[in-house]
Amino acid sequence: MRARPAVMSRSAFLAATDRLVATGESLVADPEWDVFRRWLLDSDALLERVWGRMDRYHLAWLNVGRDSAPPGSSLDDAGTRRFIAEVAGAKLAVLRTMRTSVERQGWTLLSDDDDHDSTEETR
Repeated sequence: MRARPAVMSRSAFLAATDRLVATGESLVADPEWDVFRRWLLDSDALLERVWGRMDRYHLAWLNVGRDSAPPGSSLDDAGTRRFIAEVAGAKLAVLRTMRTSVERQGWTLLSDDDDHDSTEETR
């Protein structure tokens, strides 16, 4: 069985994760819907590229972002801000954990060669 090729360098992954963490921290402090949506897409794209595709079932299972309103009802501004802050906080925990793991141990789909990303540093 042949090993899959590296998808990016470790240093590029760490830098991209640091940017996502900084944006996530600002979302927790000052939730904003459009920034939140873009941040989720960007973080999902990075995590899928490096770790593989994951379903979002775990967010529901962990009750992340669950408000007291009945399912399907609209949130008011305060509820929306709470939802964004809670989901961003949970995703930040995932990003920080993965970053720490990669920094300490590496990952099979990340190279230690910074030149690996010369053409595709940020997809």
